[in-house]
Amino acid sequence: MFKRKLSFFIILIIIVNICFYPIDVNAEGSAIDIAGNASAGDAGFIPADAPAINAQAAIVMDLDTGDILYEKNAHQQLYPASITKVMTCLLAVENGNVNDVITVSDSVMEQVEEGSSAIGLQSGEQLTLKDALYGMMLNSGNECALAIAEHIAGSTGAFSIMMNDRARELGCTDSNFVNPNGLQDQNHYTSCYDMALIGCAAYQYPEFKTLISSQAYTIPETNLNEERPLWQENRLIYSGNKDYYYQYCTGGKTGYTETALATLISFAERDGRRLVTVVMRCNPTTESYSDTIKLDEFCFTKYHLCKPLIDYSFSSMNVDNSIVLANYYDDLNHELPKYYVNQSYSFYVRSFINDSDIEKNIDVYKVPENGVAGKISFSYQGQALGETDITMTVPVVMASSTDAIVAEKNTPKPEPQIVKIAKRVIVLLLVLIVLLLIVIIVAKIRKKIQYYNSKRRVRYFPRSRDPRLKENKERLERERLEKEKLEKEKQEQELKQQEETVEEEGNIEE
Repeated sequence: MFKRKLSFFIILIIIVNICFYPIDVNAEGSAIDIAGNASAGDAGFIPADAPAINAQAAIVMDLDTGDILYEKNAHQQLYPASITKVMTCLLAVENGNVNDVITVSDSVMEQVEEGSSAIGLQSGEQLTLKDALYGMMLNSGNECALAIAEHIAGSTGAFSIMMNDRARELGCTDSNFVNPNGLQDQNHYTSCYDMALIGCAAYQYPEFKTLISSQAYTIPETNLNEERPLWQENRLIYSGNKDYYYQYCTGGKTGYTETALATLISFAERDGRRLVTVVMRCNPTTESYSDTIKLDEFCFTKYHLCKPLIDYSFSSMNVDNSIVLANYYDDLNHELPKYYVNQSYSFYVRSFINDSDIEKNIDVYKVPENGVAGKISFSYQGQALGETDITMTVPVVMASSTDAIVAEKNTPKPEPQIVKIAKRVIVLLLVLIVLLLIVIIVAKIRKKIQYYNSKRRVRYFPRSRDPRLKENKERLERERLEKEKLEKEKQEQELKQQEETVEEEGNIEE
């Protein structure tokens, strides 16, 4: 019974730990935390003046606000090919050290498909994580991705679990990853929307930005290979490539398989705005570059970031007509209550809309709720654009598209996933140990109480009537009589022996 109860407690603790202490989804420093507003624009349609593109699916998202400026089949599940490596790079930067030394295992080389993109690593070769990342992101080395996955998670299978867990943390709903390099597998898929979220997260890391913006890199000599020069496959960042060079592109990752066709995720910065663009299933490959340039130019020129509350305060309102005063008696002597708004609140609108044309609708609650005193909603010609809270305290000012570029340099690196898991395991073990000690102590106390109660039930008054005393006395008497009997028999035996000895001696004399 005791063992069953203990097992039940242990199982209960594990279930509670899993259900109520999940790994932090939006941990400090993650890409989604740096935002300029609280709402994303509804771009669930293709604008009439949007450029025609070849890609089957596409999306353009603001890196800092999360606004979607363009989408086409953005949630359609498609094969990503090598843009998968953006997720692999994100996990490597979050959970590893670029100076770590990787040893390429036999297991890694056995998983490399013949004829697939590679940089020529060999079993037993040693190189740094930094060199492996360059080999993966510039030359799309599939064996580099496998080696990185095994180094970070212990195996490619365990790394796939990390990929899917991280995707869910970022808000991805259309993805399932089964390998770190994107080689064709019917169970390996994602969407443009999910890849944009992954790109937003990765772009916050300077290491990632350096990788995707590098046109060339040389891997130093290793224990099994001479130095290897690498070149970037993304044509958008080559100034000498007139057809597909895009001056605002800061980097990206290409992908291609015969089944997935061409895929591309790229990043661009212009006038303080930063965009991530994803195109999937393009044919031929060059169309992925053309589509990206068309979409970025469209979004940079046809949209602008509106900040309707810059320098706005309630004291600047017309006090006589203020809705704020509607909740107060006009004949009472009082001060205007102090209300605040997030002056950095922003959203995207089409370029032909002037900020001054955007209408503000102020709604102040009669009774503030949890510090929220009301809301301001914005619209243009009856079309809702967004809304933000009116608060009783100064709101935390979030980074805007412009200042987020500077802020990211001081953004603390999020705690590695493996450290979070280790901490949870340690806490769980400590809880189990404490629980076990409590159970043992309770069991011992219970045993002592039972023993004490059993002793109390066996008492005789007066003590002389205790049957145990009589039994003990009779036992001692029997032992005494037995002892006397044995001694008497021994004496008789000795006497008999003496008589026999005397008789024998008399016979000898005769």
